[in-house]
Formats: sequence, C-alpha cells, structure tokens
Amino acid sequence: MKILLIQPDSSPQNVGFNNLTLPEPLPLELVAASVPQHDVRILDMRLEPNLDKALEEFQPDILGVTGFTAHVPQAQEVCRQTRSKLPSCRVVAGGHHASLRPEDFNMPEVDYIVVGEGEFTFPELVEALEAGADARRVPGLFYREEGRQVFSGPRPPVKDLDLTPVPRRDLTAKYRSQYYFRFWESTYTLETARGCPYRCYFCSVWKFYQGKCRTKSPERVVAELAELPGDYICFVDDNFLQDIRRAERIYSLIKEAGIKKQYWMQARTDSIARHPRVIEHWAEIGLSTILVGFEKFREEELAALNKKSSIALNEKAVEIMHRFGVDIWGAFIVDPAWGQEDFTALIDYVRFLKISFPQFTVLTPLPGTDFFEQRYDELLTHKYDHFDFFHSVLPTKLPLREFYVNMARLYANTSMSLSELKNRIRRGDIPSGSLKRVRGMLSQLTNPDAYLRGAETP
Repeated sequence: MKILLIQPDSSPQNVGFNNLTLPEPLPLELVAASVPQHDVRILDMRLEPNLDKALEEFQPDILGVTGFTAHVPQAQEVCRQTRSKLPSCRVVAGGHHASLRPEDFNMPEVDYIVVGEGEFTFPELVEALEAGADARRVPGLFYREEGRQVFSGPRPPVKDLDLTPVPRRDLTAKYRSQYYFRFWESTYTLETARGCPYRCYFCSVWKFYQGKCRTKSPERVVAELAELPGDYICFVDDNFLQDIRRAERIYSLIKEAGIKKQYWMQARTDSIARHPRVIEHWAEIGLSTILVGFEKFREEELAALNKKSSIALNEKAVEIMHRFGVDIWGAFIVDPAWGQEDFTALIDYVRFLKISFPQFTVLTPLPGTDFFEQRYDELLTHKYDHFDFFHSVLPTKLPLREFYVNMARLYANTSMSLSELKNRIRRGDIPSGSLKRVRGMLSQLTNPDAYLRGAETP
C-alpha cells in the first residue's frame, strides 16, 4: 500500500518554537520504519507546504498525520483536505495531542486515531486495511461509529525499546540541510529513552507515557549513533541522565568506538548536581549543550510546580556545567500573573548564572494535564495554535502589550551579543551558516509586536 505521512506546520505565527528549533520529524520516521513492506513517503509541511501536489502525485491509500497541540488546526485541515481530494484514502491521526485529546479529531474526515506509541499499532492497522479485515479489532485505536468515537481497547506500551525500528531517516534526507537546533544545523535527533518518573504540574509528557519510563540498551544506542553521518546529535529524551549507570556505559562505548560528534541533551539539574563526573566524561567526548529546565528562580514558585528540585540544586548544576565547559540552554517559565518587577528579577538572575542560551516560555495549561482541566474556564482562547508557549492563553496581570514588551525584554537583555556570537563562530563553536538565521530569530523574539500579532485578548 502507498502511505503518506504528514508533519504539519503550526499555524503562521511571528514567534514560536520553529524559530528556535526545526528538528526532523522523528515520530514519523519511526512509524515509517514499522511498515517496511509498503511504499512510504514523508511530507514535512513546515518546509514543503503543498499537500495537494503530494496527494495528486502519490495518490496514497493511507494518510497519517501527527503533531503537538500547536499543530492541531493545521493537522485537522490536512485531514479535511485529504478527504476532499482523495475520498477513498484512509485518514489516520496520531501523536501526542491526538492521544491525550482524541475528541479534537472526532471529525468525519478522520477514520482512525492511533493512541500512544504507533510503531506497533500502526502496522497492525495497515495490515488489517490491506487484508480487508475488521480494523476495529486492533487495540490502541479510536474509530467513529454513527458519529461517535469508540475505543478499541488499550495497548500496553512496548516493554523493550530495543524492539522499536531504526528510524527511516532516508525519507527526510531531502530536508536535512534545513533542520536545526538553534545554532546547530543539519542536526540528527536520537531517541534513547521514553517517559519521565517525575510528575511536574505543567507537563504532559508523563501523562502521554502513562507514568512509565523505559530505555534502550547502551549497545543499541551506540549502534544507531554510529550510523548517523552528521556532526550534531540531539538526544531527545526528556531526561537523558535519568539512569546514570546507563549514561556512563553509553559514554564508554562511544569513547571505545572513537565516535567524534557534538552532543545536545536534556537533563534535570538534580541529576547533574549529584553526578558531576558524568558531565565531565560526556564533555570529554563532545557534549556541547544541555537543555535544563530551571523553570523558576524562586523556591516557592519552583515547589508549586511539583518539580521535586530546588534552587540550590539548580545553581550547583550551573557551576558544574561551567566547570566542564558545557553550554547551558536554560529554560524558564514566565507566569501570566507576573508584574514588571518579576521580569526584571529574572533578567538579573539569568545574567547572574551566566546562561549561554536562555529560553523563556509562558506558563500554558496543556491539554491532557490536570492543570488544563483546573484552569479551563479561565482560558482566553481554545485556538490551539496559540498554545505555543510564546502567547499567553490565560489572563495576564499586566496589560497584554506590556506583558509582551516584557517577554521581548527578557530576550533582549539576556541573549548572547552579536560580538560574542561572532567570536564563537570564529572559534568554530557555532557554524557560520547559522548567523543569518539566528539574527532573524532574535529580531523576532526581541520585538513585542511579533508576540502581539494575533494574540488573544479577554
């Protein structure tokens, strides 16, 4: 069968995560690898938006679309457009948002919703459709029956991640030069684990993975890594250091294999603070940057997020990263209830910590979380393209324009200066080709009008 997998774009906004990162659509590459006997293509609409052309040329039997919350309006439009263009094509939605809020894809243009991990559910669905069997017997699906959604029953998460296929990165090779993680271009992403053992108030990751954590073996991780031709590797695990012994084993295998690359990872500050030697080891083999969720700079605000960390651990982790020359990609959450003095205090704190690459996101009730249900009646909008972490979907204490003036001020007063950026390029720390794009990114993030265009008001 001919299968077209779609990475939708988020609706056009002047600011958003696409300005910071544009990674390969790894979930689609994994799903594509699960159906090797079929003719599969991936269309990345962030870079190639002409869906009509792809439908007309390829004439798929099955179309699959995925995405996060900010992608929902565009994903829904993909489903409508496909049904209009190819009425006989089976349309399948999946991914993070569709799994947590399947009712948002309860539409006549969607035949099935894959809930949770798709590498085993999707091929069973395809097999049933190809054979003309009853696909409703495949566990892990929502389907429509007389206008209502019916669930075929849960599918347990796969226990052994080593059984998951190697992603079909060849299907996105034509886009590779356009993928980036902030300064790093032509990046490759690598998943080595799924889930998080923590229960942060604002996070939907642990909800999606049903509170379970699983890891790939170090041997599987390094075998996949060795096949990647790029110089920049981004580990997409939510906490790469959740198992320190495993992280040390991966380090040893990389060192033994003589693999020379630069690495980006996400990690919690408590893991870093309690295990400085693992940071020293990884810095030795090319660890460039760690994305750290500091979240808050006041103890009581951090505790309210159920982060199970502390300001002291955050600051100890910063000292360790500085000591071993690892850049800090520091993430902070901006509360809509803040006044101007809070923004100023955060600027001072980020400067105090000497964070290389600060990231500021607005506290957002994500669908699928208890936070979303608790604050539902306060939402200014139900337009999911505004759930992009750069727009407030909750009422702000400051007048809206003043709130976004202060969001822009955060970036304007903490981001790396142009002269420092050029120095890093000269040293070879940052690719020279990224300069123009980074300039454009910062010009948007430091412009209040970019946030205000299309922003919701009470």
